[in-house]
Amino acid sequence: IGIGSTVDSGTNNFGQVLYVNPHQVFSGNTEACRIKIGLDGSIVVTLGSSPQGQGHETTTAMVIADDLNLPPDMITVRTGFDSSWNTYSGLSGTIASQFAVTGLSAAHGAALKLKAELLRLAAHTLQAAEDQLEIGVGAMGPEVRVVAEPERAINFWMLSNLANANISNVPESLRDINLNVMDVYKPPFEPVDVEKKIGNQTLTYAPQIHIAVVEVDRTTCQPKILDYAVVDDCGVAVNPKIVAGQVHGATCHGIGAAMQEAFQFDESGSLITATFTDYAPITAINMPPLKTAATSTPSPFSFNGAKGCGEGGGGPLHCISAAVQDALHSEGVIVTESHNSPSILMEALRAPNRAQVVARA
Repeated sequence: IGIGSTVDSGTNNFGQVLYVNPHQVFSGNTEACRIKIGLDGSIVVTLGSSPQGQGHETTTAMVIADDLNLPPDMITVRTGFDSSWNTYSGLSGTIASQFAVTGLSAAHGAALKLKAELLRLAAHTLQAAEDQLEIGVGAMGPEVRVVAEPERAINFWMLSNLANANISNVPESLRDINLNVMDVYKPPFEPVDVEKKIGNQTLTYAPQIHIAVVEVDRTTCQPKILDYAVVDDCGVAVNPKIVAGQVHGATCHGIGAAMQEAFQFDESGSLITATFTDYAPITAINMPPLKTAATSTPSPFSFNGAKGCGEGGGGPLHCISAAVQDALHSEGVIVTESHNSPSILMEALRAPNRAQVVARA
């Protein structure tokens, strides 16, 4: 039985290329968001990300709805990356666990711009000061109303038609209002010192610590996880359920890579583990119980202190290898691979000189 642990700092990899190649064009992660009020009063958001299940649509709707004092189900979020219609910046994309910082900060910025336009136009229409108005849901959908007299209200579709169709009733001073706004989040990166190899090319650090207790069967060399725990720090969680899902999912796949799933080739170089019939993938059936906890160190760079949470999937590889090393240390085995299948461990135990086991990968 052995105990292993590891910490993933949650940094990015792409930014480090500047230390190797100072001529590489890279100056920080930007992200864009556009929000438009349609002529029917609908609220449509476009992003530059292409989520594969991370919940960008859900969290974006939550942030914008909170800024506009509306329920999230009134916000339509369109993701994807098609340069012919999508809103995007030079570094848009679902990469580096950046969305909670860059994408949601852009969504927040766009929501504030839209709110300002809505209040300006409604103040003129309702003949009230902007600080006397609020956004909410009325009998005909989202509206702007006078706080002290909620019956004095104008809904979003009327405001959109004023701004984009019936402009003859809008004074010249308000004709810059389109209710179609865009915000680009620009992080405060500075050029690195390529001479001294000093600089910060990672905006936030979202660490995870993984701890495992692993038992290795003396006869079969089958490793078995007896206990596993993860603690993550993603700053201020926008949606705790999504964070929990990402932590569980990433850890699950990491455990699969560490113990069950690997690229294996025959002597001719042909892949022999190409399908699920060739190896057993990690599933809910063979996934060990997982204990999770969270701590929060807010980021000063995102609008609400959020950080990413998608970089912990590599934690199990080192964590389990460390636990196996601890379990087999007394046998003179040096664990040199991130994948620890029974066959690999049995070969290591049978090596003539266990202290000089050479890695194959």
